[in-house]
Amino acid sequence: MISSHYLRSMLAPQSVAVIGASARPGSLGRIVYENLLDAEFQGELYAVNPRHATVLGHSAFRSIGAIEKTIDLAVICAPAEAVPSVLKECGGRVRSAVIVSSAPAAGPETYVRWRSDISVAARAANIRMLGPASFGIVRTSIGLNATYGTVPALRGRLTLISQSGAVASALLDFGHGVGIGFASVAVLGAAGDVDFGEILEFALSDPETDAILLYVGMLHDARTFLCSLRAAARTKPVVVLRSGREALKRPLHGNGPPSPDRVFDVALMRAGVVRVHTYTQLFAAATLLAGGRLPRGNRLAIVSNGRGPGLMAADRALDAGIALANIGDGTRAALAPLLPRQRALENPFDLEGEATPSQFAAAIPTLLADHEVDALLCLHVSTPTAPPTDTARAVAAAAKNAPKPVLAAWLGSIDRAEPRAALEAGGVINFYTPENAVDAFSFVASYRRNQEWLLEVPPPLPELGAPDMATALRVRARAIEGERTTLRPDEAQELLAAFGIASLPCALVRSARKAQAAARRIGYPVTLQIDDMPIATSRASLLSAASVRRAFAELRSDGQKRAVVVRKDPGLAPSSAVGVGVYSDAVFGPVIAFRNTAPAALDISLMLPPLNKRLALDLISAANGERTPAELDLLVTLLLRVSALACAAPWVAQLELASMVINSEQAGVLAARIVIDPHRPTSSEGYRHMAIHPYPSELETVLKLKGGVELRVRPIRPEDAAMERAFVDGLSEQSRYLRFMQHLPSLTPQMLARFTQVDYDREVALVALDGAPGAEAIIAVARYIANWDGESAEFAVVVADAWQGRGLGSGLMRTLIDCARKRGFKRLMGAVLAINASMLAMVAALGFTAQRDPTDPEQMIVTLELSSPGAKPASAPK
Repeated sequence: MISSHYLRSMLAPQSVAVIGASARPGSLGRIVYENLLDAEFQGELYAVNPRHATVLGHSAFRSIGAIEKTIDLAVICAPAEAVPSVLKECGGRVRSAVIVSSAPAAGPETYVRWRSDISVAARAANIRMLGPASFGIVRTSIGLNATYGTVPALRGRLTLISQSGAVASALLDFGHGVGIGFASVAVLGAAGDVDFGEILEFALSDPETDAILLYVGMLHDARTFLCSLRAAARTKPVVVLRSGREALKRPLHGNGPPSPDRVFDVALMRAGVVRVHTYTQLFAAATLLAGGRLPRGNRLAIVSNGRGPGLMAADRALDAGIALANIGDGTRAALAPLLPRQRALENPFDLEGEATPSQFAAAIPTLLADHEVDALLCLHVSTPTAPPTDTARAVAAAAKNAPKPVLAAWLGSIDRAEPRAALEAGGVINFYTPENAVDAFSFVASYRRNQEWLLEVPPPLPELGAPDMATALRVRARAIEGERTTLRPDEAQELLAAFGIASLPCALVRSARKAQAAARRIGYPVTLQIDDMPIATSRASLLSAASVRRAFAELRSDGQKRAVVVRKDPGLAPSSAVGVGVYSDAVFGPVIAFRNTAPAALDISLMLPPLNKRLALDLISAANGERTPAELDLLVTLLLRVSALACAAPWVAQLELASMVINSEQAGVLAARIVIDPHRPTSSEGYRHMAIHPYPSELETVLKLKGGVELRVRPIRPEDAAMERAFVDGLSEQSRYLRFMQHLPSLTPQMLARFTQVDYDREVALVALDGAPGAEAIIAVARYIANWDGESAEFAVVVADAWQGRGLGSGLMRTLIDCARKRGFKRLMGAVLAINASMLAMVAALGFTAQRDPTDPEQMIVTLELSSPGAKPASAPK
């Protein structure tokens, strides 16, 4: 719950001290203190200023130590050079701090030292810190406006997390003008401590937040960011705005690594969130997503009382990749009586200028009932027969209980509150212009697809056979010994073969005689190519030793004595030519690229590994090439093997394959270029080189209980939601109370998503299953989730009533403990109700120590030091 979140003291404090509060006009301390006073903060507010007894008519304290209470949040507005000493004084007196103070006006070395001093002082004082150079924090429900902003936030149900104070201020100003409110606002500033991830976790568990907005500049820890983003997106819509796109652009097609901006796009897609590019789009997408009516697809129907606005919307739909719904004959017949004269009925549907509010209202349910329509856009131009507010009321009444989203654009009514309020009463959002409305729908349509990708949890190695890692590592060692980072063609072939990727036989030679010998060994026909040169420069379909000699001489005619690759020529024209690559992004790690190499289709599609069949198919289809079913199967298998290589070999920095499908029977790699990084680790343990942790299939095991009972144990999956709900519903009321520490009749949809859609980097949930495959049931769950310190994790375990007392709980916990120890955690912790004697006895037997929770006498905190010699090893119960 939000009340127990460890950042509650920062983001929803009950007491605030403004250090550096001032009465001096224009000073930072005055602006922040006045904002808190004007917002009527509901908690205790203290002004701290060593030079004044009062500030703006309120008593002031000379120091934080003079306040004889522990303060939840200190807002530090002191001069830059004083911030480290202020933090030191706050030690033991303050739980958290937001540093609004900006950096000193000095060179980069002074700035780096200042930031370091601040971080060191905060850690020494055991204070969680936001900033420095933070715009501040807002929590509207408690009247907290601890910012230097000039426009107060309206109360609402959006949470904004921003790196930039200027952007946050502009968004608050923009939102105020169009009536959009916020639950919370947090600005990271220089992010010397608290970053995106922890605030996202707060917003995820916040009952006052319906949707989350992010403004992102630069990322430093992609794994933590993406991990928290995926966790938040599983239960609440997340919309991301990012700057610096032009600086990050590269061409969208052709060879070479993809642009960082495109990689950022595909990372967000895999995280199940939506990316926008303007303030207007940010609020439009968030507002629509928070409404809860999500479309099944991207087919849009448009109805208007003017042809021009309808065509504008249709044009924007074409640009945004939105399909205009193909309305059925029955719907057309039902719409015909609404038109003033007989004419062809086309989407967009123009009711013409004589349309009345009742005609608008009649068109809406008719269009929404058509199974080809996923959403409806209603466009209105004010006319004598259709006044804005009356028409808005009619449309709202018709759309109020619609299962599909209804969007609106009341043109010319941007300054009129009445039509907007009337539309919102029916769950219809006014976007004021056709383009904004279509953009909003495009984001929501992509959100549903991205949410489907979020549910995909591929294993690191698909079921295509384990790779030969010993051979792969020998290839790496040979290249390093030869002081090479680019593999020779024969080494590339050997590495690919270790992962089951077939390539045409080849040899690297430096003389015509050796080229002829290689051709005999490989078998005619062959192709000769200068090493590291494009395929287009090769000599193909050579059928004899003489032709090999002539081709070798032609390739070396420039006098350069470069090596020549002799490669088996398939002798058959490809039915489809493609390129596959693995590139290393500086932020998100490996990214898989797929492109059609035909001249007319050079678009590149991208995906973060790991892949499964569904994701591989989507990657192929995004490149807009025509494929037969047999070709698709071959390409999917190829991509799954490439994904396995990207997961298992972090030292492969770049891989480019020229691949082709031959006669729809085999996918043969014509040429490969592979670059290694000898400084990267040889092991993929923990998959730290990847932004998305694969499904940990290595944790699947069998648990043996007393009496010879064997139960299958594996990490939970998103598709286990129905089993998880049935498991919790089947618990006795007492078991549910002891597990959740509250009376919980059943899991909410948000809780169910949170429990089954885990991010395996930061948490593990192991389920014990009983029953035959296909008819299995969950009978126990043990899980841990990493704490913010990165050293400890919090656990929970629950066993079905019928299976209690049989050693299942302790056996599953031993497996979980072993997993946590292997992941590098130092401590495993948990909260147990003091009345739960059986749980306390079980964890004591496992080596846990228990002490009373100082904040709640009804529960115990149990802790296991995983590195302690006394910690029990994980093993099956006797």
